[in-house]
Amino acid sequence: MAKRIEAIDLDAYYGGFRAIEGVSMVIEPKSITALIGPSGCGKSTFLRTINRMHEVIPGARVTGRMLLDDEDI
Repeated sequence: MAKRIEAIDLDAYYGGFRAIEGVSMVIEPKSITALIGPSGCGKSTFLRTINRMHEVIPGARVTGRMLLDDEDI
């Protein structure tokens, strides 16, 4: 079953450096979504927050909410 992904006011940090700021977006089930932007703008960091890989990096943290079918992950 496809899941809805929603980011709400998401910030991601590496120590004191804020890599992404205030990201809010919805990815609907069975939709095609592309993240585009220049090098260093936070695309990979955002993807790591979705699959919870960002939190395993020492000193990294995430604030805001990431929902998978309305369940905060």
